Amino acid sequence: MFIDYVCRALKKLFTIFLVFVIVSQTLVSVGVVMYYELNKNYISQKLCENRSNPKMHCNGRCYLGKQLKKAEEGEQKQTQNILKEKEEIIQNNNKAISTDYLPSLVARVFNTYLPSHRISDYRNDLLKPPIASIV
Repeated sequence: MFIDYVCRALKKLFTIFLVFVIVSQTLVSVGVVMYYELNKNYISQKLCENRSNPKMHCNGRCYLGKQLKKAEEGEQKQTQNILKEKEEIIQNNNKAISTDYLPSLVARVFNTYLPSHRISDYRNDLLKPPIASIV
């Protein structure tokens, strides 16, 4: 009873954590813009590249653009890393599911249960697609 309660609570916490991670990943650019809006005066006075040229009226937008570009590049790198990991997993699974041993396995199964039949009698039948009837 207590273990079931703990398991359900852990599942809920894990679910909330995953939702938080996914949402926070998608809201990175919103966070950068909010930071810019909240600290606009500081950014325009201290961090802006064009602060020495007030005629441009940049007001720190150059800094905002750089930060958004940096956040986007970080997301792209993360996405590429995830895709590489998935590709490696798929390649490893393809190597793990080797069909080299199947003929000997099938031979042992057929020899054990159906000693009068040969494997070649069944191999061609297994690899044919089903026949579709056209009405």
